[in-house]
Amino acid sequence: MTKYEMSRVTSAYLALIESWSGSDQDQDLDLDQDLNVINKDQIRSDLDQGNNVETKFRMFAAKHGIDLEDVELSTIERNMFWFVNNIESVRYPAAYIRKMVRDCCVRKKIGFQPTKPAKQESEESEVTEVYGYDVEILDQWAVNLDNDVYISILAALPPTARVLFPSLSKVLETKAKTRVFIAEGIKRGVI
Repeated sequence: MTKYEMSRVTSAYLALIESWSGSDQDQDLDLDQDLNVINKDQIRSDLDQGNNVETKFRMFAAKHGIDLEDVELSTIERNMFWFVNNIESVRYPAAYIRKMVRDCCVRKKIGFQPTKPAKQESEESEVTEVYGYDVEILDQWAVNLDNDVYISILAALPPTARVLFPSLSKVLETKAKTRVFIAEGIKRGVI
């Protein structure tokens, strides 16, 4: 292509761009007052519907056994809107909901939040073995645990494990700690 042809193509291209941009003077919809009134009503109805969509979405999730109480859903508003309006076309709603909310964060709790009480579990009903040794045998050995036995077991333990058992009184504080200490002694051949 010669310089002359290139300049003609360029000038034609610039003229085309100039005519295109000149024909579409009002590209900003906010300047058109009639459309602005319609958009205002539309925005208000969308805002009202947004809360309704989130409520419906949470109800669908609860219906399928998914708890979204502490999940912040503001990042997936468009997805929720589509889901609520097209629920009949979704084959596996529970899986779809889980996939939608997997990257959502947990709601930040503001103000006073009551703490949930910790579950009290009884040691005897659940624990039957410690290090493979029956709990009954460990409890029988615990009766004979005195300062001499404590010192001999403690000497056999590695330094990192000794931190867990600083004194005989600390070992005897709980059954679990006593059982672990006796099991360590049996495992290391001290008892």
